[in-house]
Amino acid sequence: MKVSVAPLLKQPMGESVDYKVEERPIDPRGENAELLEAQVTGIDADITATHTNPGALIAGDARATVSAECVRCLTPIEAPVRARFAEQYYATLNVDTGTPMPQAPLDAKTIGHDFRIDLTPLIREEVILAMPLKPLCRPDCRGLCPVCGTDLNVSPHEHEPGTDERWAALKSLRVVDEREDDRRRDVEH
Repeated sequence: MKVSVAPLLKQPMGESVDYKVEERPIDPRGENAELLEAQVTGIDADITATHTNPGALIAGDARATVSAECVRCLTPIEAPVRARFAEQYYATLNVDTGTPMPQAPLDAKTIGHDFRIDLTPLIREEVILAMPLKPLCRPDCRGLCPVCGTDLNVSPHEHEPGTDERWAALKSLRVVDEREDDRRRDVEH
């Protein structure tokens, strides 16, 4: 979503304008298509742009739906994500005269010569940062069986503890060691 902040920057310092971004599902050919890169399937955001000395402060609250996979059972899920954000954008030109403004900090976001701000990258970045590290289909998800890979939520079960054939030779040593222990005890008594 691109917004023009030129009318806002012509207002007195402290004035603000509200914007609403709402799209469900995200159109792959629309202006918010960049959100699909972050697996966002739907967005609802309330954004306020405030005229500040260096330019415009963009603050908002975004509620998104993100396509994810449960980390325990690998079931596809739609996870709700909420992100709050505030970002200062520095004007590069004076909106009234067109003269250059003081140099913005090197890592700052700037307002170009057209006085338009693309809010989609900001929202995408904030939603990515707010995404859960380990999304779950439900808090008590039992995951997959480590032996056979069956979903334990659908088919709870347990396996008999098996023996690993690679260690079978050591088992015979244990039997010999137990016999040796028995002999020592007999000798001691």
